[in-house]
Amino acid sequence: MSLEIAFTLLAGLNLGIIIMNLPPVLTELMDLYASSYTQISVLLSALLWSHAAMQLPAGIIVDRLGVRATQVLSLACMCAGNLVPAVTPSLAWAVTGRAITGVGTGLAWLANLKLAAVSAPGGRAGAYQAFFAGFFSLGSILAYLVLPMIIKAGWQWAFVAPALLCLSLLILVPGLQLAPRGPVRPSGSLRRIVGLRSAWVLGSYHALSYGSMLSLGNWVPSLLAEASGHLSANHLVWGGAAVMLVSGLSRLCGGFIILRLSPFTVAHGSVLVLCILFTALAFIPTPGVVLGLALLTAWFGSINFGALFHLASRAASPESLGTLLGFINVIGNVGAVAFTLMFGWSKDTLGAFAWGFAALAALGVAVLVLGIRILAPAPVQRKV
Repeated sequence: MSLEIAFTLLAGLNLGIIIMNLPPVLTELMDLYASSYTQISVLLSALLWSHAAMQLPAGIIVDRLGVRATQVLSLACMCAGNLVPAVTPSLAWAVTGRAITGVGTGLAWLANLKLAAVSAPGGRAGAYQAFFAGFFSLGSILAYLVLPMIIKAGWQWAFVAPALLCLSLLILVPGLQLAPRGPVRPSGSLRRIVGLRSAWVLGSYHALSYGSMLSLGNWVPSLLAEASGHLSANHLVWGGAAVMLVSGLSRLCGGFIILRLSPFTVAHGSVLVLCILFTALAFIPTPGVVLGLALLTAWFGSINFGALFHLASRAASPESLGTLLGFINVIGNVGAVAFTLMFGWSKDTLGAFAWGFAALAALGVAVLVLGIRILAPAPVQRKV
């Protein structure tokens, strides 16, 4: 295994810990900041807002500056963003720090997706991108397992520990063997990508899949607490770890599946199953069933990652690949932000998470109908 591939896997672990370092200690943070569900959802989504906003700029940046320089910039942002909330127990400082961290994760996500694509053996870009995403989910599990123990030494360690991990990865960046950045096609390629209908469909599929998986990772302990009626989210934090474990395994499996099945079959089929699962979660409140449905949602919301980005990688030339991947991630992360906020709002305002799942089911059906009509081999394979 090359250093470049090994780095993408380690970067995936790091991103999983950083993006999901708050849900495992959510109860402690709500007490620390004296916040409501709606307020804490702002903190949870602060990283996602800037992460989503950075996706298209990050794609352009990685195409222009190159992967190595983008890695340095991203790790510096993630380190600084995690140190800001550790200064004082203030919700405002925490939100600010998470927003800075999101700039770094946005850059890192695109840099590592492109690194996996250009470093993978021929024809296997999607598989290695899926492995990177799988390690992201495994990193999220580490966050659930380790951070509740680390925070006993002080609430600051929920932020300081991820900052130290970023510093350790910086040591490996100079060893990455990458060709200098090639010629840039800034304006024309961007206009073409925005006008590519299949890119919008892939982004919408990614929003329903990644967005719902990340929302479950954030809210499943509270969702299980709501269903049980007597346990607190703090007692059910293992539910979030289970969701991220299933997600990681699913993404890893998805990398092998697209070597056997058509990526179009995987993409359409997974979204269809998600629509069914969202509907079931909206109407079935039994704790055991909710957990099973949540795990199935994490599985089918993750198994298509390699398929979606394999299709994307075939649709762009190397000079504009980062921009296309960024555009798809913009749409996907807007979904993650919107869904995280929607679940917090529906719990506070309507009294239950079920309304959020009902909205996702309706949205999923609409996107699937459009996707079946628009997403076809010919348009997706067209180079931009």
